[in-house]
Amino acid sequence: GTSLPASVATRGLFALVISGLIGLALLRLRRARRAAAAEGAEPEHRPLWIGLLGAAAALGVAVSWLGVATGFIALAFFVAVQMLWVGVIVATVYLLIQLLTDLIDTLLLPHGRSGRRLQATFELAPHTLEQTAVLLTGIGRVGLVLLALATVLTPFGAGPKDLLASAEQTLGSVKLGELAINPGTIFGGVLVLVVGMFVLRMLKRWLAEQLLPKSTMEKGMQDSIVTLLGYVGGLLVAVLTLAALHVDLKSITWIVSALSVGIGFGLQAIVQNFISGLILLVERPVKVGDWVSLSSDVEGDIRRINVRATEIQMGDRSTVIVPNSQLITQNVRNVTLANAQGRVQIKLPMPLDTDAGKVRELVLGILRAHHGTLAAPAPYVQLESVATGVMTFNCVAYVSGPREAGSVKSELLFEILERLRRERLPMTSPQSMLVRTLPPLPEDDEHTG
Repeated sequence: GTSLPASVATRGLFALVISGLIGLALLRLRRARRAAAAEGAEPEHRPLWIGLLGAAAALGVAVSWLGVATGFIALAFFVAVQMLWVGVIVATVYLLIQLLTDLIDTLLLPHGRSGRRLQATFELAPHTLEQTAVLLTGIGRVGLVLLALATVLTPFGAGPKDLLASAEQTLGSVKLGELAINPGTIFGGVLVLVVGMFVLRMLKRWLAEQLLPKSTMEKGMQDSIVTLLGYVGGLLVAVLTLAALHVDLKSITWIVSALSVGIGFGLQAIVQNFISGLILLVERPVKVGDWVSLSSDVEGDIRRINVRATEIQMGDRSTVIVPNSQLITQNVRNVTLANAQGRVQIKLPMPLDTDAGKVRELVLGILRAHHGTLAAPAPYVQLESVATGVMTFNCVAYVSGPREAGSVKSELLFEILERLRRERLPMTSPQSMLVRTLPPLPEDDEHTG
């Protein structure tokens, strides 16, 4: 009910006070930065949005004061109120972002109590928690910024509900081929993917740690079942995610065509190794824990069969990554297939005048008495050959596995050498031949001769 001059004077006064306070705040910030620079302190890095916000505030202060000075009181009051409104919202959103960041860091950082508990419960790697924390922080910041934008536009008749309806209408009209892009559908698909992968991981963990270890299956077969379940389950989760996105086969025809061209040119080897990996897991010519030898001088224990390649640990503890196709298309010697037994073979060269029967009984007794050799098949000693001044004995014994053959052979050699020395039965030393070249005779000597 006030008069028009009183209303105009009041609005002009409020415009001057609000814009003046904002201008004083900007001047104080500028003086503080100058004082820090004069003291030699390194200036703090400011994000781009802070610089843009400061420039907009300075422009708003200038417009508001010029409006009051030139008589445009309504414009000056509008600019001042909007600066105040935007400043409150920006400060509130900034504090909420810091609160959200601290909350997520407290819950998900690996070195915190909650993070350690999550790692122990779900067997998560530290970098997984860090990536999840960064991702959730980014999503939260985007959501708060959009909420702040909607709140800023509220005085103009565009509230949060209106912005959401407008975004849904705009994005809903976007299509990828025959597939409509809908925020609700995308959220449902992402939810199905996350829940499906979580359930699949828990099922694999239950099989690997609880069910399969109580069965009679060997360790390699258990690993193969868990790996196959991961492949099949991952494919099923992908199909369910596509169904949640309402993806029709006609909508992904161009994707299949692109993949076909890629397979024809560059992905042929990858697909071949993937199919070879499935064959290895189903037919199981080799499995985890087997001792294999390839034609490319690769020999060691299989530690893991992946989708594309197989990890083989060599004797020097290094790991060789072999493409799965090599294990299918090349000659592979599986030393430990079907619980194969190991064989120890020792060649003994003895002088020709040695008592062959005594040597046979002595070595055969040592082979039978050793704790690592098997009674069946029984060890044996054969006279393999008789050459110039040397007869060679072939001594063979069997052990429970190929991995024990090296250590058992070493122990047997120590024992045989000790017993032969004790019985005064010398072994034949290597034969050597000395070739002497004489100088040619002089021609005079040949003629005279």
